[in-house]
Amino acid sequence: MALQDVPPQRAQDSSASPRPRALDGSADDATAAGTPDAGAAGDAPAAAAASAAVTVPVDGRVADRSLDHDDCSWITPKDMALLQSLGGTDPASRPPADTLQQQRIRRLPRGTRPVRLIGEGSANAVFEFRVPRRNAGGYDFAGLLLRVAKVPTLGHPLTYNYLAQQKFYQGAIKPLLGGHAIRQEIVILRKSGVVEELNKHLRDIDDTRRDKFKGTFIGQTDWGFLVEDMRPAKPDDSILIEFKPKWLSQSPSAPNDAVRCRQCAMELRNLVHDPSRSRTMPDKKPCPLALDTDDAPPQAGSPFRIAPQLAKADDQGHYRAVLSSIANHPAIHNLKLQQIVHDKLGPLYAEPSDPCFVIAMTLRDCTCFVQIHRHDRSVKLRMGDFDWKDPLAKFERWRKAERELIERGFYTARWILCDGVFYRPPTLCALEFAERSPTSKVAEIINIEEKVGVDDANGDRSLVEMKAGMKLFNHEADVASLQRLIEPFRIDTANDKAAVDGEA
Repeated sequence: MALQDVPPQRAQDSSASPRPRALDGSADDATAAGTPDAGAAGDAPAAAAASAAVTVPVDGRVADRSLDHDDCSWITPKDMALLQSLGGTDPASRPPADTLQQQRIRRLPRGTRPVRLIGEGSANAVFEFRVPRRNAGGYDFAGLLLRVAKVPTLGHPLTYNYLAQQKFYQGAIKPLLGGHAIRQEIVILRKSGVVEELNKHLRDIDDTRRDKFKGTFIGQTDWGFLVEDMRPAKPDDSILIEFKPKWLSQSPSAPNDAVRCRQCAMELRNLVHDPSRSRTMPDKKPCPLALDTDDAPPQAGSPFRIAPQLAKADDQGHYRAVLSSIANHPAIHNLKLQQIVHDKLGPLYAEPSDPCFVIAMTLRDCTCFVQIHRHDRSVKLRMGDFDWKDPLAKFERWRKAERELIERGFYTARWILCDGVFYRPPTLCALEFAERSPTSKVAEIINIEEKVGVDDANGDRSLVEMKAGMKLFNHEADVASLQRLIEPFRIDTANDKAAVDGEA
């Protein structure tokens, strides 16, 4: 889930100065998939085994004394097994309280309040928070944000399993990415009252949230995540940018004659499906194939696609050099390598039971957070949003999307025909400008027609048809809205028209 700039929001109960905010620009939303919840109630064996008091030392200090009377009976056996596996503890060798103490799992004290919503996606939200002065319990929360899972409505059961997600993150992701994986740890929220405070805060600011997130809230939970706060401590010296690298190599199941990479094809598909004014256009996002390469076509390889908000900055030369170094950062190279290693087949041919494919899909949905110094070329890059994707819930959607990209022309069509006018697709994909021998003399065109009612005769029109030597992939959309967005890509010169005619 990416951070996003939101209006200032103040908490009534606070004990520390808020960190300065330096969130330049915004990014798409990332989607998370949860695993089945382990449940909230413990059983008799767990209660009997959890008789020790819980005091969690941090840096030699004793944590919240209110934990002294917590016997940990609320932790289910399944969750306790996950906790013990996180710390490499033998489940038979330690009582629950000792497991928490050994792993130094922090706990938010009662009275913790949100300061502001930092960002949210469809499945989780990130908050800046403050703990009360008189109940800090010895914990140090400096430089950390609270990340919690969302539910569609208040009272909706939460299916997100924090401990299973943390096990996946520690066991499958961090070993691949090392220090470039963002810091993330489990935190206990039980009896802190913080979930109620977060939801009150969301209700108070609901009219400022993006339309698709309004009315969504935080699910009741005993657990949460503390994540590294990548916002610069000194905004006058540094700024934060963020972007999604996505599919850094072509999908293995993409057609051989594709003129668009997997991510750019998906961006084109999403634009046709929803040409709303609020949508970030594909040319304002990086083409993944233009990252980690020195040979990207200039039309596709502008480093400012990583951070469009810097394209008009005063020191463009400085930011161009820094953004170019980010595009070719060793962490991006490694991310690309891991994506390739973990998926050799692509969504059409991979098996849901293949754990490597799930890792690849997780790596393709992460977010890069980068602190950039305003005056020198130093950067700090971290990657986050590595939630495990449940193949039982996601796999058919991944395969269906790949089929649509292939069968509906999003991979292979070079032109858009909208209300009789030709346009270049606004994807600016590296493959669109790559030198290659044409594999077909037939021009493939995405043909956009006005949406019609279900009783209209056009509803029987073929999805794909040959017409005047052109292969038309017929789509329905809001023509006026789409034309408004793609007007800068209109073909209105003799050379451009000759290009279309030449393929036809």
